Amino acid sequence: MAMISNQNKKEIISEMEMMKGFELTAKDLYIKIANSPDVEQRQIKDAFANMAEEEQGHADIVQKIINIINNTL
Repeated sequence: MAMISNQNKKEIISEMEMMKGFELTAKDLYIKIANSPDVEQRQIKDAFANMAEEEQGHADIVQKIINIINNTL
């Protein structure tokens, strides 16, 4: 396997960290909506709570990719 340059590795990791940040920001927004007293319907609260969990899962996957890049490339 060809190694990538240190600069390219840093750029890839930076992009992945940004992607992880988007996922976590979305998660935080969905939690805020799910917990909002302005949202009264249980179905809507549950949907946003579920989406928040999914976003956390996405962030966890991105972190795994970052770890692979750090440890392998």
